[in-house]
Amino acid sequence: MLDISNQNQYNQGISRYKLLSTNAGVGAIVTSEAGTYVLISDINKWNFISAANVRISDIRNNPARSAENWYDDAERELYGNLGIELVKDLRFIEFLKLDKGLTDLLCLAAIPHLSLNESTNRINLANNPTIKRLKDRGIDKKEEDLTVPGTHFPKWFRNDAGEFKPIKAWREQWRKAGLQSWLFAPPRDSKNKRELTQTNLTLICENGHLSDIPWERYLRWCSQPGGGNGDGSDIFYNMDRCCDRPALKWSESKNRSEGYGSIFLECTNCGMGSGKPGQPKVNLQGINNLHPYCPGHKPWEMSLDDGTDDTPYDQGCSRPSGERTTMQVALATGNNIYFANTFSSVYVPQELVTGISDDLDRVLKVFEARYASVKRADKTRADWAKRKIDAEELNVLGIDQPDMDELVERTRSIFIAGPVRQILADTDDLHERYREQEYKVFTQNSTGKDGLIFHDIRLSPRLATYFTRIKRIDELKVTSVQLDLTRVRPKERLRGPDGKIIQEYGKNVFSVPVSEVFILPAIENRGEGIFFQFSEDRIARWMDRYNARLTDRIAKLLPIPGNFNGKSLRQKIARGGPKFLLIHTFSHLIMRELEFTCGYPTASLKERLYISPNMEGVMIFTAEGSEGSMGGLIWQAEAARMEELLVNALERALDCSADPLCWEIDSQGVFNLNLAACFSCALVAETACEERNLGLDRKLLIDAELGFFKEI
Repeated sequence: MLDISNQNQYNQGISRYKLLSTNAGVGAIVTSEAGTYVLISDINKWNFISAANVRISDIRNNPARSAENWYDDAERELYGNLGIELVKDLRFIEFLKLDKGLTDLLCLAAIPHLSLNESTNRINLANNPTIKRLKDRGIDKKEEDLTVPGTHFPKWFRNDAGEFKPIKAWREQWRKAGLQSWLFAPPRDSKNKRELTQTNLTLICENGHLSDIPWERYLRWCSQPGGGNGDGSDIFYNMDRCCDRPALKWSESKNRSEGYGSIFLECTNCGMGSGKPGQPKVNLQGINNLHPYCPGHKPWEMSLDDGTDDTPYDQGCSRPSGERTTMQVALATGNNIYFANTFSSVYVPQELVTGISDDLDRVLKVFEARYASVKRADKTRADWAKRKIDAEELNVLGIDQPDMDELVERTRSIFIAGPVRQILADTDDLHERYREQEYKVFTQNSTGKDGLIFHDIRLSPRLATYFTRIKRIDELKVTSVQLDLTRVRPKERLRGPDGKIIQEYGKNVFSVPVSEVFILPAIENRGEGIFFQFSEDRIARWMDRYNARLTDRIAKLLPIPGNFNGKSLRQKIARGGPKFLLIHTFSHLIMRELEFTCGYPTASLKERLYISPNMEGVMIFTAEGSEGSMGGLIWQAEAARMEELLVNALERALDCSADPLCWEIDSQGVFNLNLAACFSCALVAETACEERNLGLDRKLLIDAELGFFKEI
């Protein structure tokens, strides 16, 4: 739900899944049904997140509450008084603490599901179970308490007469005319009540900042001798406005061809750009040459209730080399204006990850919390743990154990050995280690537990040749959050010459210090899936037998010195070798075949790749607000049907409507990172692929000479 200035007629329905997708979320510009562009605000402007943060802070700082039971207290408080459900994935929370430095992050909040009433365009409160439940408890919720706010951006609008000014000036003109403020949505001209036209041009920088083009300064820059030559690098800092009281006018010539050259800008107050003697006409031709130094603007963090246009900013926007960052002109609807860095986690019961039961983990938290609260200058963990802890002290945890003393003693030994949660911290690649945890759970357990239920399927002799195991996943929970955002190009995780990860960071989705971030919005999807573990021995023999030809085939996909296009994926291919392309392409072919066998469009499916020197697998599952657990995937996860699915997928891949071009081409796709793979044979919906439909080659699977599955 998107809400602008609490004006109901301007409410906009937006899927909560889209809010945490790869191309929308905090800092994204979305197009409203009225045709205006709206910038989604940071999460601390979302009232339900802000209110939850305050409640959690009170719970943590209240000495009357149990330090060990804060999560249960928070769950009751947030659900009972705010209507917020928590997503329980403690493994994910520990990951976020380490990856984002959110040391005080305590929980994840499920984004509430809301719908609009078609007749009034207001939230359908009457049929919302959360609102009804709170009302029964005597708690009335305002609409804005559960909505996601936004602000107009770009902020420059023009009317039919070509008057061109920021929305703040149009709003003030509306107010002075004595018109009701709620009617100023979408933004309108007070003279004739007609809707204004918003400019679609803005400035972006590689560090994620976003700025309006300073049009009064742009007019002066274009009016200088040479007419806008150079890059305008100092336009924000050392360029004056056209005059003290700018009155800009935007006009479009009907006699010229379409393009920036047919758009003219002038100031009717000082005459700059008017075409009068000494004032040459100014058009927007060459506006893409504008590359000003970035002032670090973050308009998605703007306050929404003080009526100002003061934009928060970062000082000293620069590249890692220290060079000042420059901005570039972009369209509000451009593909390069926004990239959300999202991360998803498969819920794994604690006991399957560490061997520690949930009860034991809760007692361990008691040990950790009490040890952290005492002065221990000369006390080791072993010395402190010698103190007697009575079982009665732990009754508040509600643990029903036949022998609590035995549980305490087992916890004591684990506590002395060190914090269990360091299992993630002790690695150079946190993301890879996180995937390895999931991979080991699937490969080292025959069945799962509540929240993650899976079973081995019997492999036919044919399948056993290529796979170590295939699992039917009956119950699956996948939680997604947005970590940060970038512009110009997506964020990449690269390996340095020493093999260590060089982490790139974007702009945060929150506007408070990290020490005040106690909760993040999240989406939890429940679904089903199929997990494939390839035979490590079979892959090794295949790569050894065709080593020279495979090496030559993927050579063009490997890192190129000085070329940073797709460098992260190129490094993955270099590290995984042909195995990466083999498993990734296999995943796509299976997803495409599932469209025919069980009716799932690939937009309703998603892959999760487990590829590294220690992993060779992939999971295909339903996700992102799709049809969910309809049984289509797990119905396929039977030995006979699975073999038929594989054979049909490989046979279908033999026939591409773009052949022989697709089959014989040296490279294709973005940055030339695909080989024999195109939309007709191997590509899927962008939301289904983890690597943006890149790193694919069906030839490695089905080629008559070197294909991995050629015998099928």
